[in-house]
Amino acid sequence: MKWIFLTATLLTAGLFSGCAYPEKAKVEQKDARPTLGIAGAPAGAKLFVDGLDMGPAARFNGKAGVLLVESGKHQIEVRSPSGAVLYTEEVFLSGETTKILTFKP
Repeated sequence: MKWIFLTATLLTAGLFSGCAYPEKAKVEQKDARPTLGIAGAPAGAKLFVDGLDMGPAARFNGKAGVLLVESGKHQIEVRSPSGAVLYTEEVFLSGETTKILTFKP
């Protein structure tokens, strides 16, 4: 009985010894959401999307980076450090588009 168990164990181990995950697996998933950038925002200005503070507008100037947003209509505002609205625009974004809004003082 011990020999049957030992033989079955060795056969099972032999069958699965060739199954293994690859040592280096690379998985890439492209994000299909639209992106938004702000060009020419003054120093210290903040970007607001739909009333939410996204941080310094200079961070989204296209060179440093862009902001991923969901498809749909968005209210974009650039505000001074004191909170005054310097720029406002309503945009509709969809697909994999990149929209760069240019701030003109």
